[in-house]
Amino acid sequence: MRLHILLVDDSVTIRHYARSILEGLEENYRITEREDGAAALGWLSSLVPSEFPDLIIIDRNMPKMTGDESVRIIKMDEEWRSIPVLFLTAQAEGAQVGDDGLLLSADAYVCKPFEPEELTAVVRRLMPINNAESMRTLPEEEKSVADSVLPEVEVKDNDSMLDLFLVEVSEHAATMVQGVGDLHSRVAVSETVAELIRSAHSIKGAGGIVGLSGFAGLAGTLEVYFSRLKTSDGLIEHEQALVLDQSVDVFVTLGNAFSHQVRSLELECLPKLQSLEARLQEFLGDRSSARGGPDSSFPPHAEVSQTAPAQIQEVIVERLSDSTGAINSGGGTGQVVHVTPDANTVHRIVVLLIDDQRIIGESLRQMLQNESDIQFHFCQDPMKAIEIALEIRPTVILQDLVMPELDGLELVRRFRAQQDLDKVPLIVLSGTEVAEVKAEAFALGANDYMVKLPNALEVIARIRYHSQGYINLLEREAAMARVTWLAEHDPLTACLNRRTWHEGLDEAIVTLALDEALLLAICDIDLFKKVNDTYGHQCGDDAIQHVVAILEKGIGGLGQLGRLGGEEFGIFMVLSKITSEAGDPVTEADKIFEHIRKELENSPLNWNEHVLTLTMSFGITFHRAGENGESALSRADAGVYQAKDGGRNQVARM
Repeated sequence: MRLHILLVDDSVTIRHYARSILEGLEENYRITEREDGAAALGWLSSLVPSEFPDLIIIDRNMPKMTGDESVRIIKMDEEWRSIPVLFLTAQAEGAQVGDDGLLLSADAYVCKPFEPEELTAVVRRLMPINNAESMRTLPEEEKSVADSVLPEVEVKDNDSMLDLFLVEVSEHAATMVQGVGDLHSRVAVSETVAELIRSAHSIKGAGGIVGLSGFAGLAGTLEVYFSRLKTSDGLIEHEQALVLDQSVDVFVTLGNAFSHQVRSLELECLPKLQSLEARLQEFLGDRSSARGGPDSSFPPHAEVSQTAPAQIQEVIVERLSDSTGAINSGGGTGQVVHVTPDANTVHRIVVLLIDDQRIIGESLRQMLQNESDIQFHFCQDPMKAIEIALEIRPTVILQDLVMPELDGLELVRRFRAQQDLDKVPLIVLSGTEVAEVKAEAFALGANDYMVKLPNALEVIARIRYHSQGYINLLEREAAMARVTWLAEHDPLTACLNRRTWHEGLDEAIVTLALDEALLLAICDIDLFKKVNDTYGHQCGDDAIQHVVAILEKGIGGLGQLGRLGGEEFGIFMVLSKITSEAGDPVTEADKIFEHIRKELENSPLNWNEHVLTLTMSFGITFHRAGENGESALSRADAGVYQAKDGGRNQVARM
């Protein structure tokens, strides 16, 4: 039995290089390729345990879903966690990934660029069994057939690798020409920047593999530049636009070259490559030093967008009026800046001080005025403290204990009773060192205690320490929520994946009441392969999403929809046996699915200049007392075949 390897990398060149090595070995490995972590997890979700790969080789840095995040999901899953994982990573990350890999439970890593012998040795070490051993268990006739198809060991030569690299560069250069043009005209900025990042990242990785460090270096700097551009709404100055155009022209020229010209072309272009990279670094340096100031190459509001906390949909950047007693040390114009959080957002430290003495607020503001990554807010009215905290979402709260309108200890109690603020670190400021007061403050939930006001170095150190701990907590919670969602859902359609849907079905069977009926349906898009073959896989993906939207609308809140694989979906819903306006459960089921069938038939998909009429075949059945889910699903599946045989676009009840 051939051992199976899942190979995940966004670079076509790297996938082809690794595949040529692995398929040329005597073990005759079977290779499945996916271009990003989301696609890999979607594929894994469609498999039963007996179909799982024997090894996963995955790139650590990919634009859509990183290898880090993918491995976290894999190792959290009870069925997947036993699959060995091999990281592919950049040479510069070798030491870091060695430590991180242990944390992520990756089993090994290989640094790019790697030699064939290096990859071969690690893969053989990680494989659960040696293929030569498994061959000895085959019957003689199967063994002779297997021996006859084992290819000779062959690794693609440098010219072949360069040819693959140039094909990839040509494709990505075309994407970059289009993308930079769209930036000039402000067309689909978010999607455009994402494509530019992906293209630059791919050229960087592939260039490193074939040893073209000059071209790889420029692509890497472009990747960083485009990533920064995401946080500045895609706005570029005229001078930057010229440098971008020149950089893209370099890759257009490279993509048009022949493999035997590439080395000399890099030497010839090296001064230009270094000059362009230096100019891009200057823009990045201006961005970091000016921090959105008037001389920055990026727009003034870009810095707010980059540093906004990811859990906030709106960041209020304003100097609060004297009537509310609020001070914003970072200045501001009184505008509300809307920020859309993303995975790459860097958290800013946000400090809220609550004290009735304005001099304390001014003293702390001056302590923090040179800390450019700290946003400071001051509230003199303890009665408004919770309202302001909910608005600005602080990463640390400092509050006085003795205030005229509200006792400080009572305010601590209120903060800890507020669900959205109960985990925010709280530092009590007091004029006393009395142990009993400290003990009560800690008992109510304070995280720290300072006699006001200590040295600025101490204040800043405590603010940073507590804020970083809270930011880490937020990031862990967000990552866990994302990991949980991804492990349970199909990434293309956002409906339940096959495994989670089956688990829900099993639970529904167990909890079914006597006056309830459990309806099961298998739904299959008619002639879907023809859609893919005629219009391409992107059209196929859009068609699947179109169908899912209609299915979800049709079942409403009555049932659970899951993608069982490809163009096949499952639905289960609990219906009351008590006759309603819709009739008995059988009549109600017929009405629901006939309505869905007609709705889909009458809702064509407009794709580019084409209009596609999509239909489905449905097999529906009811669960019978004492049977398991698989038996009922088999009947529903037979219904699909009956509907197909009857001419498709039908509902067959079994």
